[in-house]
Amino acid sequence: MSASLLDLVLEAEWQMFVRVRSARHAPCQSAPDNFKTIRSSLFETWTQAMLTSYLADLEQAEAVGRNLLAEKYARMDNLVPPLSNSPLIDIIVTMESNWQEELQGRYPALYRRCCRSMDETGDGRNFGIYLGCELETYGDHTLQLYFENIEAALAGNRNLAVEALRRLVCKNGYRDLDHAESVLKSGEAA
Repeated sequence: MSASLLDLVLEAEWQMFVRVRSARHAPCQSAPDNFKTIRSSLFETWTQAMLTSYLADLEQAEAVGRNLLAEKYARMDNLVPPLSNSPLIDIIVTMESNWQEELQGRYPALYRRCCRSMDETGDGRNFGIYLGCELETYGDHTLQLYFENIEAALAGNRNLAVEALRRLVCKNGYRDLDHAESVLKSGEAA
């Protein structure tokens, strides 16, 4: 039985991720299951074409000795100049940031626990910087498909950030987002 497209993307990312040396150690670098659970929740909002294109980006990078995840973290740490000047990056970051604000308003306890801050931190802890630096590592075709996926979600009145977080909390044993929010709020009050 062959690995699924999603599994191939996750494994390619993981192999790059464990080789990243960043100013800030990422705890999930020593937890492959957590890494893959988090990333799969995001990738499950992607189209097959996006996954195929991104897998090609990862494979092409690996073939020439590039580590896209190391490049993302180097950008987040301001160690390298921008990797892409695509105008789609700022558009995507703005659209996704709007979704994050909605998510934060609806599920504040869950957001504090699971999501990157929208506050200006000046580094990769900030959602917009993290996403922008990641998008810079994508090939032009993947970026275009990403943008089209977001436009389609907006046209369908969908928030992909909410959908990804719903998948994540369900994979971690909660019934849904409301259940996770309720549990986290009661834990904060204790």
